[in-house]
Amino acid sequence: MTMINVCAVLLEVSDDIEIEYSLSGADSEETLLFVHGLGSNLDQFELQQQYFAKNYRVLLISMRGHGNSSAPVNPTPADYTIRKIARDVQALLAHLGISKVHFVGSSMGGLVGYELLEMDEGLLLSLTTFGTTARLHSSRFTLRSLLTMLRLLGPKGIAWLVGRTASKDKAVRARLKRMYEMVSKDALELIMMDIADYDYMDTICRHNIPMMVIRGWRDSGINKNLDPVLEIMGNKPYFELVEMPNAGHFANMEKPSDFNEILKRFLLKQSIRNYL
Repeated sequence: MTMINVCAVLLEVSDDIEIEYSLSGADSEETLLFVHGLGSNLDQFELQQQYFAKNYRVLLISMRGHGNSSAPVNPTPADYTIRKIARDVQALLAHLGISKVHFVGSSMGGLVGYELLEMDEGLLLSLTTFGTTARLHSSRFTLRSLLTMLRLLGPKGIAWLVGRTASKDKAVRARLKRMYEMVSKDALELIMMDIADYDYMDTICRHNIPMMVIRGWRDSGINKNLDPVLEIMGNKPYFELVEMPNAGHFANMEKPSDFNEILKRFLLKQSIRNYL
């Protein structure tokens, strides 16, 4: 079996945007695509890449404005929509010759998965999200408060805040701080504006690919919006909800062994189903 191992490569996908990606694993196997949340980058999934590359081709990316990916010059809101980010992903996959993926998205990364499902259902073999709700309607006051905090603190200040509050695990907080120090201020602000109000429930209801939601019990900010969504998703065929009692918003970093086993079992079920 041929093994591939590519670390931190930049690829120009569109509009002079270079996307950082890492591809590793067996080139004859199915592809797992991991997409991070707002502010972090491909390093969020380092432990998942190490674990799954033994049996899958594993692709990690840093979204535009994140990690070592480039950022638009003098950006407008149109440069940082979820649709625009999803098109970056499509362009990267096309360049790599990857036609189907098992998609795993954290927080905003999960929204990219829902957007890809809407744009190209045939691309996704399965869709796993965590720290993500498929529907969110933030008040104007909430959005203004978040933007004001961002503008006052700046990326370095936000990185400091994340490094103190994002997880109960000190090592995880330190890793998150390093990632947030690399994000573009424009990316944080404009994406925050784009995802303040959205609804992917119609997309979910119209498509029947295997889906899994991993819920960290300590992720209170997301969980308060998640229950109504799960009531609808629970009626879908091939849907799974898996609870992680001791995890928060960054479940894959806080409890990597548990997270990896949960994802491994889900993927194995899809493989068995395909052979039946």
